[in-house]
Amino acid sequence: MKRKIYLSVTDSDIDQLKTFLPALKSENLNSLFNLLIEKENVDEYIRHYTYLALSDMSGFEPNDFKDNSDLKFDLGLSLYQKRALKNYFQKVTNDLGSQKNITVKECEDLKKVIDCLKLIKSKL
Repeated sequence: MKRKIYLSVTDSDIDQLKTFLPALKSENLNSLFNLLIEKENVDEYIRHYTYLALSDMSGFEPNDFKDNSDLKFDLGLSLYQKRALKNYFQKVTNDLGSQKNITVKECEDLKKVIDCLKLIKSKL
């Protein structure tokens, strides 16, 4: 069973986690830490957060859809929900050091999951 855990940690907490996690020998936990904190693979980082955002908005699990899934017909997102993606996607670009803004109009025009990934990458 997978569980969602939201944490707010300080830089000091992250430094402690860096020393503590390898001792657990949990490959899944270590790879997730490296993806989310170290941002070792930017494409996977974007994909991870995009899928989480779409999961939150649609109610579907990230494994239930693919890059070619239609936001309206496969995930059931309304125009209002697509507008709300702006905040999710802006956080991802900001976390990756971009100063470019994602607009509500750009989110309204999204059709498929792959379009979401392309939008975020275009702002880096």
